Amino acid sequence: MGGGSEEREAIEAILDVYEAMRTKDSERLISRHAKSGYSLFNDAPPYELLQDEDALHLKLSLMSQVQDLTYSVKEQGVEVLGDVAIVLYELEMSGLLVYQYRFEGSRWVRSARCTAVLKKEEGVWRIAHEHFSAPYPTRSST
Repeated sequence: MGGGSEEREAIEAILDVYEAMRTKDSERLISRHAKSGYSLFNDAPPYELLQDEDALHLKLSLMSQVQDLTYSVKEQGVEVLGDVAIVLYELEMSGLLVYQYRFEGSRWVRSARCTAVLKKEEGVWRIAHEHFSAPYPTRSST
């Protein structure tokens, strides 16, 4: 897959989302998603397609519940097709999951294979759809 400036800008948009989560910048996080039509398939509950506010709410809640967030994004590929980009990457995230009202927490780690579809809006790459899946195929115990 290509390595031009459009491809780099698309990957930077993905990185900017995780940096916004790390720094707890909700406005920045929201601004990196499509103004309408954003959708999300997650590898954690709920396992259904979430759209628009429901999808963003899930990401915002994660941002508020995980403290000391760290992340690593390993780019697997970027394809730009006009005003649409497809970004494939592997994600590692960790932090302290804080249980509200109980004054305790536990270590939280997440690994996922990710596909993001971005579209150019007002000259800026914004995420229109994301799909997260388990990093390795689940093996049958039979």
